[in-house]
Amino acid sequence: MTLCRRWVIVVVFGIWTAACSSAPALFDDKAESPLASAPPPATLKFLTFNALHGLATGRVSVSLGETPEQNRRRFQLFIKQLELERPDVVFLQEVNPLPDRAQYYVEALEAVGLHYRVVYQVDACGVRFSGDRALFPDLNNGLAILAKEELELKKIMGLRLSGDLGNCRSNSGFQLGELRYGLIAEIGLPGRKGRFLLASTHLHSGFETGGRFMNLLASLHRDGRLRDYPSFKWAVDQTRLRRIGELNVLIRTLNKLKREEGYEGIVIAGDLNFERDFPEYREVELLRFKDTALLGLEVNELFTADPTVNAWIRQDAEAPVPTLLTNAMASEEMAVRERIIAAYREEMIRPRRIDYIFTDTDFPRYCLRQTLFGLEMDDKGFPASDHYGILNTYSLRTPNQMCPPGS
Repeated sequence: MTLCRRWVIVVVFGIWTAACSSAPALFDDKAESPLASAPPPATLKFLTFNALHGLATGRVSVSLGETPEQNRRRFQLFIKQLELERPDVVFLQEVNPLPDRAQYYVEALEAVGLHYRVVYQVDACGVRFSGDRALFPDLNNGLAILAKEELELKKIMGLRLSGDLGNCRSNSGFQLGELRYGLIAEIGLPGRKGRFLLASTHLHSGFETGGRFMNLLASLHRDGRLRDYPSFKWAVDQTRLRRIGELNVLIRTLNKLKREEGYEGIVIAGDLNFERDFPEYREVELLRFKDTALLGLEVNELFTADPTVNAWIRQDAEAPVPTLLTNAMASEEMAVRERIIAAYREEMIRPRRIDYIFTDTDFPRYCLRQTLFGLEMDDKGFPASDHYGILNTYSLRTPNQMCPPGS
């Protein structure tokens, strides 16, 4: 689901440094594009999808977590569903390995008559000197954006959102801890004179839990049990504060680009690792971005991480209890530990929505419908990823058609 475990590498022969961000290639508003005079399309589709890196991550190691055949099957299933939906823009996370995997997407879509451009940014590189010379050869994971050729996709920058120990670039870099990035790009849209900013991101994960589980632990603590609850809660809060910080860095940068370069709007999408009742969600709202799930024709909760139907997550749900929780309950009696572990297991099989498309921009001539992407399974009962994607379909409305406010 996420490349989230922190691991530390000691490089006995020194530390190699590498710059990560490319220089901005900003839109020249004086240049004329045929897009501005083109008729508005009947539909516009934006998709965000965590593609699943296929790695097994330990405290000090990274290795392949699936067979080449499993990886091939997932890739082909994903391309098959892309061919069916033909989204205009695809925001991707956990694309591994880069840059090869990004190019494979373009080539596979080209083979079925679909023409896309791709940009990308590595966010987990381990220690990589150049090309295949790396401490962990299978690891060069990151973000990508695909857009139809006619939308004139261009990369603006790979923006580091958090993590001080290292830098990652396409074919080299190093990291001594977790790094998180935002991939920022621009496109044009038919019938619109302005350009739009796009950002694909994968925020910090940390200890994954919702309000119900935390309320149980707080209740035990109030009853005089789970004495280490305050330190446990502090650790969980730090993961949420880190995501809030990452959001602030990303949105401040996007707003600055929009203001200085005259972009028409911003779309942020990705695996954000929080739910609607988390403080991170409220932070996005305070920063005046809209959750497109609330703007569509059907306002239903779409669970992108659903162990009840996704076989990849059911495997993860059986993983050992995290060390953070084990340490917090180590001094408790057996009955208390068993109750906490049982509640944690229930938490791990609870459906959640952690993938989003946010925007500061309305498309007033369109109606929006949001659906899940990637539900199709192979003949062994596995979908293309442990996440389902979020697909926004904007349909040009007819003269008498009514759409929800903001859609």
